[in-house]
Amino acid sequence: MSGVRFHAGLHGWQKGRRLSRHAVVDVGSNTIHLLVGEVDGGEVLPVTGEKVSARLGAGVEKSGRIAEERLELAADAIGLFARISALNGVSEPVILATSAVRDAENGPELTERVRELTGLKVRLISGEEEAELGFRGAVSAVGASWEGPALVVDLGGGSAQLIVGQAQSGPLMQVSLPLGSNRTTERFVEHDPAKKKELRSLDGHVKEMMPGWGLSQRVSVVAVGGSARAMLKITRDSLTVERLRRLALEVSDRPSAVLAREYGLAPERARVMPAAITTLAAILEHFGRDALTVARGGLREGTLLTLAEGKET
Repeated sequence: MSGVRFHAGLHGWQKGRRLSRHAVVDVGSNTIHLLVGEVDGGEVLPVTGEKVSARLGAGVEKSGRIAEERLELAADAIGLFARISALNGVSEPVILATSAVRDAENGPELTERVRELTGLKVRLISGEEEAELGFRGAVSAVGASWEGPALVVDLGGGSAQLIVGQAQSGPLMQVSLPLGSNRTTERFVEHDPAKKKELRSLDGHVKEMMPGWGLSQRVSVVAVGGSARAMLKITRDSLTVERLRRLALEVSDRPSAVLAREYGLAPERARVMPAAITTLAAILEHFGRDALTVARGGLREGTLLTLAEGKET
């Protein structure tokens, strides 16, 4: 776990008013994240954040269950994050669980452990809810530079959310697909480093799963999620289809442990990068787009925006 940052945030008071402060714990298939933040004029202002790699989704594709030791680690991490939230002025963080907990037979065990440990409720959100919150977070991150309609691809560990919409009017079409980078790595990428034939098989699978949306050429593509952000550590080039194809091969020419060391990635993130990059390239090709951009907002930011409006997630 990275260093915990305890501070109250000096921007809590602006122009004689106190900004609303909220906290969300995002229980993902790979990582559990905490974000405490304030919202001002539709912008999320982070106060503190933390993460721990619990890899809840590891093995779920094959066994259908979350490993016992990972359940224990996740519950302890959520308990710690609840205490960090309280120290930063939020007594009850919203705890959202996504694909790994949603899909596992023993997912309800985590919600029960967290309730016993903290008294807090873990909310299992649907793929559709995850997509809507991710879209809101992406919009907030892109901000004023968002022009025209966009396809937001929220690539997680267990699932991928595809959302078409506009910044002002919100989502117009959305779908949740079992194409998360942990899941596809377990299913298609047996070797480390990945083999070309494995990535070709994954590419075909992704394209078969794509919805038959007819998108105009005005629709740009925005990617969010940990794997999308990790690409920015590996390359500063424009993320065109051609560059993504080359990048998938580049990250597959050495073991993931070496990739992790070279670019400062978590080992589990490095392991799924060939599948993640291949998935994003396949999505671009399916929809006939030339390139994508990466936004740093996502589900957590979207949740804080929703909470600041007084709505329940």
